[in-house]
Amino acid sequence: MSHNASTIDSARRLQLGEMLVQNGRLTAEQLQEALGKQGVNGQGKLLGEILVELGFVTQLDVMECLARSYGVPFARVTPRIADPRMIDLLPRDFIDAQCVLPLFCVHDTLTIAISEPANLFLLDEIERLSGHKVQVVASTAQDIRATLQAYLPSANVFVIDEIYADVDVQEFSVVESEVVDIGEIEEASGQSPVIKLVNYVLYQATQERASDIHIEPDDHSSRIRYRIDGRLVSKLNPPYQMHPAVVSRIKIMAKMDISERRVPQDGDIHIVIDGRPIDLRVSTMPGKFGEKVVIRIIDSRNTVIPLEKMGMSKEMLDSWREVIANPNGMVLVTGPTGSGKSTTLYATLKRIFTRQKKLITLEDPVENRIPGVTQIAIRPEIGYTFATGLRAILRHDPDIVMLGEIRDQESAEVAARASLTGHLIFASL
Repeated sequence: MSHNASTIDSARRLQLGEMLVQNGRLTAEQLQEALGKQGVNGQGKLLGEILVELGFVTQLDVMECLARSYGVPFARVTPRIADPRMIDLLPRDFIDAQCVLPLFCVHDTLTIAISEPANLFLLDEIERLSGHKVQVVASTAQDIRATLQAYLPSANVFVIDEIYADVDVQEFSVVESEVVDIGEIEEASGQSPVIKLVNYVLYQATQERASDIHIEPDDHSSRIRYRIDGRLVSKLNPPYQMHPAVVSRIKIMAKMDISERRVPQDGDIHIVIDGRPIDLRVSTMPGKFGEKVVIRIIDSRNTVIPLEKMGMSKEMLDSWREVIANPNGMVLVTGPTGSGKSTTLYATLKRIFTRQKKLITLEDPVENRIPGVTQIAIRPEIGYTFATGLRAILRHDPDIVMLGEIRDQESAEVAARASLTGHLIFASL
């Protein structure tokens, strides 16, 4: 991280420290020690540099928080998402001096990784040199330089260690139709630009901890948005001509029938990114301008947020602790989709679970792993519903049961009876 970023004022530096503390990456005592060192003999060093030198945080921790504070997306840059042909758009000495990396170009918009999100003046220079509109993502200088070193000067092919390399190839098979001619769509969906775009969207969304990906067409373009912390954030606008091929690529991966575009379809994709298994639940819906796709991301990496960091007021938190301390009964968490029902339930279970209690969850699907807790996914397609699962669970002598959702009268009746017989039941509604 160079000293060009020294334009960050003291308030911004303090915000970086506060964000690291709030995210649990740093303690308040460590922050005060670093600020003291910076004031005494920091010799013009940035707070982030001092924190890394002291071993309190990593460069990755610092860059994630800096990117968030400047409203810039953060990405782990690797050869899998960078097109080496884009390097020729900028002078190599400029790339090395500024520690930037052109990633790929979609519809005349160049996505470029920078290591200094504070240096906004750099964008004008990149646009002038490249002749393209520029969209930036923040990344660590270490990742950018490592990716640059991975390429030979003569590289002229897109180097991609497929994100799905560890996935069974059958999950990319096409369900062919004997009636509808889908050859043209199959050919388009297999072209390199489409594969690169889909791979990048899935990779970027998981890195930004998005819960959902929305891909929807209008009369002029396709719009790609991520739901992050409950809000939809616009990310890319590929040309409309790419939309049918992108949808077909996703449907192939989800083992859907790509010849059927008149009715909604559902499917699943199982991928591995950086050695981490991730499940994707895919849903398509026909519309006026084409099919809309929503992808729910179920990432095993996601950690359970502590109850104290859920944003409750002190009074509300005290009341909630009193409610969940009861030995039996039923506690319902209600609200619209994306309002935090599951997050609240997971935080609650983490708070009350001890080795002296048996806790079983019944979910659709299991979204976060809680060590020591028996977590079960329902399978309605074979008759294993919330109601049948709960009946079976009650025969295993649980102290606490969590239902991902009460969907029907039968589930509600079984849960109510269980709460009256000495069990503590948590559920969303």
